Amino acid sequence: MAPSHSIVRAAHSLPRTFEIPTEEFRNHPVPGLSRAKVGSCFIRVTDVPDLDDWLQVNPRVPKRNAKDVLVGQPVKGIIETLKEAPEDMALKNLGLYLLVETAEYERRPGGNHVLKITLSDPDRHGLANGGHTYAAIRQCVESENDALADLHEAYVRLHAYQGIPLEKVAEMAEGLNRSKQVDDPSLMNLRGLFDNIKRVMQGRPGADQIFYNQGGVGDYYAPEVLLYLELFNRERFNDTKHPNGLYRQQKRMLEMFSEDVKLCPSPMDLLIPRLPEILILSDKIRKSVPAAAKNSCSFEMGRMKPDPKKKVRSGSDKNRNTPLYFISKTMSYRVPNGWLLPMLAAFRANVRWNLEKSVFEWIASLDEVLEATIGDLVRVCVVEHRENGQKPEDIGKKASVYSQCYDKIALYLLRRTK
Repeated sequence: MAPSHSIVRAAHSLPRTFEIPTEEFRNHPVPGLSRAKVGSCFIRVTDVPDLDDWLQVNPRVPKRNAKDVLVGQPVKGIIETLKEAPEDMALKNLGLYLLVETAEYERRPGGNHVLKITLSDPDRHGLANGGHTYAAIRQCVESENDALADLHEAYVRLHAYQGIPLEKVAEMAEGLNRSKQVDDPSLMNLRGLFDNIKRVMQGRPGADQIFYNQGGVGDYYAPEVLLYLELFNRERFNDTKHPNGLYRQQKRMLEMFSEDVKLCPSPMDLLIPRLPEILILSDKIRKSVPAAAKNSCSFEMGRMKPDPKKKVRSGSDKNRNTPLYFISKTMSYRVPNGWLLPMLAAFRANVRWNLEKSVFEWIASLDEVLEATIGDLVRVCVVEHRENGQKPEDIGKKASVYSQCYDKIALYLLRRTK
């Protein structure tokens, strides 16, 4: 079979059919699933089809650096094999696992046999495992033109699964990817638990900075967004019970969210539509903190070291032009989460809530409350840091700080109504 020196390109319409040269292809039934079967074969890495539009069923996204170059130990090893010992690729790599609609082997004259695979639904067809392998192959084939004479010696195993029920797709991808632990948020995303968040944030400032898969690109991983939502969940937290226990406790917070989305009625039905306002509020708090600290406490925010181990001051050059994505502005300080979260959670006092009647209302405008209370909120954090000797990030664990901040807003709202 003559070597191929180009990636096979996908058609632009659905369904899509790829013809992949291969010498042999064998199918086997999948026990327990009457219509399911899996076939496998070896194909040259230069014949791997363009699957860029068919990665949705894979919970893990390979990591890339700022120059869009693949990074990480798994990819590094694959690339080394492809470049230095391409003939070993078939032995060292587990291969590509594809969910397909059909996989048909066609013998042709002259030994030019092909595997014809068809994919029609991105939610159930595509690359379920082997994302790092696929990305490394694409990078090598597309960037190392001089090495193609050697790359055609590299083979990768292709596993084609047919007839897998839609409800089994997430479970299958999870099981396959457990060869290297996939984090829980990536699996939750695969199951569609973040779909409402994506819809609410679509087209809004900062939406592209939220990523939902392990190895994604952005400044906000989904768990941080879920944390912001839970800060306002009045089914769990009230005037005396505060969410300090969620700080740096991702596993517990994800468990809460998973429990909440299953409830009927669900508190997330009230919280998720308010997410854009909550994210905007978080950035406005950050923006307001340095001036409020100076005016209310004569505290120079720029001199503080949010993380004493790193010895980087809040106002250092490294923090110049720090983006505030959700309000499309920048600032020249870093406000530690240990300060931000108690202040943000305090605005739960400004919520009129009734889950049974689907009521979530702001008692007063967020801008009004922020302007009226930011000095008091910052003072709580400054006192805890300056007078009680608490590290800036550790303040976010203290129930007393959350309670004091909450009471500041509750007291303002009480006086406002008199």
